[in-house]
Amino acid sequence: MLCQNETGVISGSEIFFNTVDPQTARLFYYVGCCGHYYCERGYKVNRSYMDCLLLMLIEKGSMELRYRDTDCTLLPGSLVLLDGTFPQFYSTPQYVEFYWLHLSGANSMELCEHLTRTQGGIVHNAAEKPKAAEPVRLLVSQFATGQAADEVEQSRLLYNLLCALMPRSRPEGSGILDPVQQAVGYIRANLAGDLSLKRIAAEAHVSPPHLVRLFRAELHHSPHEYIIQLRMNRAKHLLKTTTLPIKAIAAEVGYGSESSFTGAFTDRIGISPRKFRELPLG
Repeated sequence: MLCQNETGVISGSEIFFNTVDPQTARLFYYVGCCGHYYCERGYKVNRSYMDCLLLMLIEKGSMELRYRDTDCTLLPGSLVLLDGTFPQFYSTPQYVEFYWLHLSGANSMELCEHLTRTQGGIVHNAAEKPKAAEPVRLLVSQFATGQAADEVEQSRLLYNLLCALMPRSRPEGSGILDPVQQAVGYIRANLAGDLSLKRIAAEAHVSPPHLVRLFRAELHHSPHEYIIQLRMNRAKHLLKTTTLPIKAIAAEVGYGSESSFTGAFTDRIGISPRKFRELPLG
């Protein structure tokens, strides 16, 4: 659902709520709520307590964070995990785009504390932890498309995400990315370019059918569906933060014509790009 009435949150931002039963809360990891926010200068949160973890992935812009007597600046690529039972204050000195999750369940609090101790802090580098960053985008996109995973699968994704934040067991400097990570990196860097399955598979050094199987196993989407989600998110960002003509935005996100882009956007988002742009700020 579109987010409204939060100071500094730009219209087009989305927030999603998840209701779980007591047994799920006791046995599994789960998302309480999550969102994909575009914020202008002036957005701030001053929170004394919440009974869950907060995970944020900064995509663009920056954010100032104060947590447990430490001040830090979160730059693009920052992946932040903090314990909500401690006071936290964060604000945006400029435009920022970020994903966020409130997650709970099982031993999540203890695991967060362990990560904070072993990593020496709460801020991780998403580029170095792609298996942690990508599930954040995936989980939010699943809620956005009405395809949220069931309780067992959601718990697995969250547990794998938290484990991916652990210090690397692989020798430092090996620098080897798995095929899905390589494919995702290529897609994100070439959203307006050649994103044929054959081309992406070549970049990942696997066959096209094998890449599709790997994508479905790891991200629970086909490469095509993943590309559409990225294109829609990028289009929403450009519609709200630039005055580019819709035809130019269509080209920027990989569509050959304004009409094909408008049709795809309307089918996926529910309103036309023009009407989306005209929505008032939240």
